[in-house]
Amino acid sequence: MQKKFLFTILMVLMALVSSTVLAELPSRPASEAEKQFFNRAIETCVKAATGYTSTWAKIDEAGQDPEEFTRLSPGSENAPLVYHYYIEWADQERIDKTNSEISAALAPQAASLEKTAEEIDVKQLEDLAEQIAAAATAGNASEVERLNRQAEEISAKSDQLFSESDRATRETIEKLAARDARVVIRIGINQFYQGFDAEPIPGTLADGTPFYRVENGRMYNESWVEGTTFVLFGPNWKTVREDAGTAMESPEQPDKPHTAVQTVVIAVEAEQQRALGIINRIDLKSLRDLLN
Repeated sequence: MQKKFLFTILMVLMALVSSTVLAELPSRPASEAEKQFFNRAIETCVKAATGYTSTWAKIDEAGQDPEEFTRLSPGSENAPLVYHYYIEWADQERIDKTNSEISAALAPQAASLEKTAEEIDVKQLEDLAEQIAAAATAGNASEVERLNRQAEEISAKSDQLFSESDRATRETIEKLAARDARVVIRIGINQFYQGFDAEPIPGTLADGTPFYRVENGRMYNESWVEGTTFVLFGPNWKTVREDAGTAMESPEQPDKPHTAVQTVVIAVEAEQQRALGIINRIDLKSLRDLLN
């Protein structure tokens, strides 16, 4: 109970510190042109996203409140204004069901992991540490070396046992996780860079609009994240090869006012065919028309 109380106090203090820091950050009122930029961006993105309707539960939505953009940081006028919209749906019933199945499947592995932990002689490692310290104090370098090798052997055995357990756990989770149970739409206004954590596969929509598909399925927050399909509007997008992988960039146009829309990036995180269907139902024309 005492630990829980202390944890609660810590969280309250952190929240107070965060709110104080945020309150002290300098800001200025947004100009009418800047307000119009955000109002237009919000209205267009929300309207475009509603072209897709889902029977799944809406989990999150961000960037739809104009009040968030009535004050800006000083210096915002020195670079293109940036706006991001996010909306997410999930088949929560199916995700919860598969998570229960995952927990049941991992129960035997948890018992095995507990047994594995018991096999690792922690007391032996503690004793070795004391012996190494004593040998070092006595200046017995050969004994220190011998004891270090012994400790390294025990540590290597521990690493191997836990590594195998982690691998088995990960394989079980990825095998049973609910697929095609989550959809995310992200829209970035004046986003001049888009990185890809897998090689993008180009494609073309029925109206000739190019898109890029990245298959990077992975587990995140207890659910399976599908690949992502991207559509990039704006001039002179170019492919860039980096050490971390492939990316695309569009150069900023310094002659444009900071309230002008120069690029629009649409990212739909969903199973490949579902993502394509969503993009075909999004109002891409209204998003493209944002470009000044």
